[in-house]
Amino acid sequence: MSKFFNFIVLLMFGMLGSSVFAADANQVENPLLGSWRLASVTYKSEERSSTIEEAQPGIFLFTPDSYAIMWTPLNRARTPFKVLSNPTDEEAIAGFKSVVFNGGSYQFDGDGMTTKAFIAKVPGFEGGLQHYRYDVNGDQLHLTMFDETYPDGSKPDWSGIWETEFVLERVK
Repeated sequence: MSKFFNFIVLLMFGMLGSSVFAADANQVENPLLGSWRLASVTYKSEERSSTIEEAQPGIFLFTPDSYAIMWTPLNRARTPFKVLSNPTDEEAIAGFKSVVFNGGSYQFDGDGMTTKAFIAKVPGFEGGLQHYRYDVNGDQLHLTMFDETYPDGSKPDWSGIWETEFVLERVK
């Protein structure tokens, strides 16, 4: 009986080891996996561009099946509430306008990725798609959003005109 028990334990460890190995192999296949800190943001069109060289705090997270992005599109620090637990209506509105967030699922291939939000800062964007190009070079990720599709299939006014390039650094 104890030889059989030892065999089962060894078999389980072997299976665990191969699934850990598979997770490592999956990370090699998907260079987006992990946590990325926002370093800079550039808004680009054919006519002009604008860059926030030292971006305010932001983090982009990728698991094998899900993503979450949270960042500040301002070129200055966010203004804290005077009373953190009881903001005025004006403070709450300014705070809401000073962050961007979405989370959901994503698919990637080659150098492209499409996200599908199941939670979004903008009510009604749940189910919406954002389309990106990406390039990973070591611990730096260039992620460029070039298009967006609303849940009803329509596009925002900026579609085909503006792109947003995020430069991110891997969090270790």
